[in-house]
Amino acid sequence: MTDDDAKVVGALEQEFAFLARALEAINRKRTYPMERAHYLLLLRLEDGPASITTLATGLALDDSTVTRQVAAMEALGLVKRVAHPADRRSALIEPTAEGRARAAEMRAVRIERIGALFASWAAADRAALADYLGRVNGLLADMLRRLDAGAADAPAAGGQGAGGQASGAPLTGAREDDAPRG
Repeated sequence: MTDDDAKVVGALEQEFAFLARALEAINRKRTYPMERAHYLLLLRLEDGPASITTLATGLALDDSTVTRQVAAMEALGLVKRVAHPADRRSALIEPTAEGRARAAEMRAVRIERIGALFASWAAADRAALADYLGRVNGLLADMLRRLDAGAADAPAAGGQGAGGQASGAPLTGAREDDAPRG
């Protein structure tokens, strides 16, 4: 790594540290229509029902954590269990009409707040940031997948699918094998 590269990587490290802290602080000070964990789970269900394992993988969580979240969301009427079409012994999770409505409300609040935050930026700059964040999320998802496979803190390989996200990695739109085969 050159001296210039080291300076840039050092600046990135510091900016990520402060970004994480600022996002945590803002989350504590604002109210939202639903818990972030519930919102993220509902986002994962936008493409259709999914198993607990698929949801857990997609959110980089363990099955027991997602099982508890789903139970709480069922009690709130946000999701329901449905029979798995390919395996009647298991269930898939799908959003209810209430869950979809609450997720849409949450998204509207978040879009309004993010829009206000970046209102002074040129459209091209906002688009570039969205692209860069997609690429960062793809790299992080790829790193999580490698860490889960046992690679000790392996650097990101940089493999990305469409939209800058790592293909098939957690925290992206990739879905596991929940759909019945035709």
